[in-house]
Amino acid sequence: MLLTSFPVVFCDKAPPDIVFFFADDMGWDDPSFHGSSQIPTPNLDALAADGVILNNFYVLPACTPSRSAFMTGRYPIRMGTQGYPVDIGQPWGLPLDIRILPEYLRDLGYETHLVGKWHLGSYMKSLTPPQRGFDSFYGFYYGEEDYYSHNATFENHTGLDFWFNDEPRWRDSGKYSTTLFTERAQEIIRNRRKPLFLYVAYQAPHGSGGVDPLQAPARNVMKFPYIGEEKRTLFAGMIDTVDESVGKVFETLQEAGMLDNSVILFSSDNGGTPFGDHSSRSFNWPLRGLKMSVWEGSTRVPAFVWSPLLKEKQRVSNQLMHLTDWFTTFYRLAGGDVSSLENVDGLDMWDYLSNGTGSPRTELLYNIDPLDPEESSVAAIRNSQYKLVLDASAADNERYRTTGGRRPFNDVDELLARSRAAEALRKFYNTDRLEFPSDWRQRARLTCGEDATENFSPDDKVFLFDIEKDPCELNNLAADHPEIVSALKKRLDYYRSVATPALSKPRDPLSFPENHNGTWAPWMPDP
Repeated sequence: MLLTSFPVVFCDKAPPDIVFFFADDMGWDDPSFHGSSQIPTPNLDALAADGVILNNFYVLPACTPSRSAFMTGRYPIRMGTQGYPVDIGQPWGLPLDIRILPEYLRDLGYETHLVGKWHLGSYMKSLTPPQRGFDSFYGFYYGEEDYYSHNATFENHTGLDFWFNDEPRWRDSGKYSTTLFTERAQEIIRNRRKPLFLYVAYQAPHGSGGVDPLQAPARNVMKFPYIGEEKRTLFAGMIDTVDESVGKVFETLQEAGMLDNSVILFSSDNGGTPFGDHSSRSFNWPLRGLKMSVWEGSTRVPAFVWSPLLKEKQRVSNQLMHLTDWFTTFYRLAGGDVSSLENVDGLDMWDYLSNGTGSPRTELLYNIDPLDPEESSVAAIRNSQYKLVLDASAADNERYRTTGGRRPFNDVDELLARSRAAEALRKFYNTDRLEFPSDWRQRARLTCGEDATENFSPDDKVFLFDIEKDPCELNNLAADHPEIVSALKKRLDYYRSVATPALSKPRDPLSFPENHNGTWAPWMPDP
C-alpha cells in the first residue's frame, strides 16, 4: 500500500505532545457520544464533541492483534499476531526484529511512556516495554487480571502481574487499576521534560477473568441503579471509571499548559462481548457481531481525536481509517519522514482529518485467520464501498440489542457541561460557555439505513455488503455482484501470499508464578 507524505508545518511549534487513551472491550453502544444515554460518558463526550468523532474507524478483532497493529503500523498477518491473543504463560510475542512506535518516537526526541496493558508478549525480558522503546512502563503484561489484587490466574496458578519497569509492584495491591493508571499518567505529565508520547492502555472495561469478572468501585456502580441488571450495572461502573480518568488526565494536561500543542486520541481496542463465557456485558448495537469476529461490531469501534491543531473540528467523520494509520500519522506529526518507513500498512491521515477532506485509504483488511483457505477460516476485506466476508463458521454473527433500563433523566448535555474535561476546555479557550452543534449526538448515531432490507443467513459462506449504505450487514449482495466478490477475493489472496502463520504457542509450565517468587515474570533467556 502506498504511503502519502506531506511536509509538516505547525507554526514553528515543537512536535506535539501525543496522548492515546486505549479502552479495552468498549462496544459501539457503550459511550454516550454515540447517542446512547444509558451510560453517560461526559468527559469523553466533551472531547468528542469538540474534536472529530471517527465513525468509520477500524481496529482488529482482539487485544493482541490490535495492539500489534498500532505499535507497528502493520496488519497482524504480516507478523503472526493475527490469531488468538497472547494467553498467560505462552512463549510468544511481537517479533523483536520489528521496530515499534516508541522506538521511532524516541529517536525523534520524544519521551515515551506506557501506562496499563501491554499484551504483546513477555516470556523474555527483551519483549517487555522497557526494552522496546518505552522510557517507563507501569502496568501489566497479560490480557486480564483482578482489578484490585492485580493477580492473574490460570487454573490453580495465581500470581502478581503488575510492574513498574522491570520490578513487580506489590505495594499497589488493593487499589483499583484505573485509579492507579490515572495517577501515574498525571505524574508523567507533571514531570514531562520533552515532547511526550503517553500511551494509556486501560484494563477497563475488560473482564478480570476471575471469579468476579466485572469489578468497579461502589461509588461508580451506584450511579446506575436504573439499569436494573447486575452485570450491565457493574460494566457501567467500569466505563464510568474510564470516563473519569480521561477527564482527570485531560485536566492535568490543561494545568500543565500542554493543550495548545497536543493531539489526543481515544479508541477501543475491539468491540464488545455482551454474552458468553468471557462476556463483560458490552454491546455493539446496532452493529453485527462480537469481539473475535470480523463483523462490524467487533472491528468498528468508538473513537475520536481532539487537538487544537485540527483545522475542521466539532464534526463527525466518515473518513475510512484503520488503527495502523495512527502509527504513520503519529510518526509524521513527530517530525518523521513517512517515506522512510518500510513495510507498513498505515497511511498518514493528518491532513485529511484536519481538513475534513476525503481519505487516502481505499482498502482495509479486517483479518485473515487462519491463513490456509482450505481450512476453516475467517477473512474479511473492504474497499471504499463494499465489504467481503468469508466466514466458514459464521461465528458470533448475531446483532444483540443493548439490555438494561434506560436512563430516566435527559441530562447528558448537563453532565457534559459539568465534566472536568469541559471545565478544562473552558479554561483553555478562555470562555464561560462551550458551544457545540445542536445535532452532534444525532449525527454521531449510526443507523442501519431507512430502506434497509435483510436477507442475512448464517448458513451462507460468502457475504458481500454495501457497507456504506448497510453498516449493520443486513443485506448480502454476493449473488448480485459476483465480479466484486471475485475482485475482493483476489485482494485476500494477495494478503495471504505475504502473510506469516500465527505465532501462538502452547502454555509453558515453567512460566507459573510459583517458579518466580509469586509473579508472572519473563522466564526464558533473551536471544
